[in-house]
Amino acid sequence: MEVDVKSSEAAMLTCLRDAIRADAALAARLAAVADRDLFVVVAHAEASGLGIDLSRATISAAAGPDPLGVKRFALPLPTQDEWPASDWLPVAVVDGAAGPVVEWLHFGGRRLTDPFFEDAVRRARRIPLNRLFPVLTPLAVFAETMPTDAAFIPSGLVFHLSRCGSTLVAQMLAAVPGHLVASEPAPLDAIVQRASSGETAGRPVKVARIRAMVAALLRDRHGDRRVGVVKLDCWHMLTWDVFAEAFPDVPFLFIYRDPVEVLVSHARRPGSQTVPGLIPHLADDSDLAADPAVFGARLLGRIAHAAADAVRAGRAIALRYDSLPEAFFDRILPHFGIVADDADCATMHVAGGRNAKAPSTPFVDDRSGKQAEATSGLRAQAVAFLSTPVARLDAAVATQ
Repeated sequence: MEVDVKSSEAAMLTCLRDAIRADAALAARLAAVADRDLFVVVAHAEASGLGIDLSRATISAAAGPDPLGVKRFALPLPTQDEWPASDWLPVAVVDGAAGPVVEWLHFGGRRLTDPFFEDAVRRARRIPLNRLFPVLTPLAVFAETMPTDAAFIPSGLVFHLSRCGSTLVAQMLAAVPGHLVASEPAPLDAIVQRASSGETAGRPVKVARIRAMVAALLRDRHGDRRVGVVKLDCWHMLTWDVFAEAFPDVPFLFIYRDPVEVLVSHARRPGSQTVPGLIPHLADDSDLAADPAVFGARLLGRIAHAAADAVRAGRAIALRYDSLPEAFFDRILPHFGIVADDADCATMHVAGGRNAKAPSTPFVDDRSGKQAEATSGLRAQAVAFLSTPVARLDAAVATQ
């Protein structure tokens, strides 16, 4: 009898999940409930209204947290082949039991206004609906199953040297409703990493996946999309040719600053890309044995050289941190084809006066402090690995 009850509950849970998959309005109502106990009550009422005889205990268990993180050790299977409704965004690409899968979360109607995409993802993971109704689609057919109405060409792509004002640019853009900005989204980084690390898929497949992932991240969830921009991870500049193939008519921007100040920032808090081996294909065996600071400076030099190549090829414009925020209005908006009225400009100007990574605090110019903090060894690394490519960028900026 107990087996029959459990089987019946499992079947009813499947029925509720099928109903959520088929009804975007139902999903939105459930996603709006953040409190787990209240969610159980609401989900039970919704299920009952649909004739689904499901206990509150089963709903509570399915929507419960995973405090020990046990689920992260499981190799998931896809829950469906097709993309979910437009309220869901991709948040990760992970290995699965039958191949890599794309994980999607419902964001509960919240706009992407956080400094980083991952900030919004952490918040979305706390929505009980996303635990009750996991959505995983196979990466193998990710591009092929993109709905026709989901196709979208971004207004621009923001590349950067890291720690140089790109988050400020993203925050200023995202301040205006209708401006969709995905800032260093992990699922796109996962796609680019797979494309750069010997994945067997051919180049057309890799390009199609990048194009599809950008479209998925910039879905028009509120019906007011006017602008869509992705701020990439800094190392993605090394793959600018792939992005150029995916988006031949999309303007690129590269932001950089005095390399001494960039290196000081990484000395304080190293970025993942500057830690040898953390992003495997960025380091070879000799790099793994190198001084991490030297590895980071060398990598940033490679990024700056790649940016200079893209600028020289006419594929990107470059801007120094020192030119912000004025250049945001004079150069970036026109470059991305963004038309802003006085109210929009005022809103973006206010955002430019905040600390981009901690928007509740005011902006503080940290250039002199970082220059004072720089050691002689760090300055030597800046000269050895970054002076030449930065000089190339400066020369390009002077002629833009």
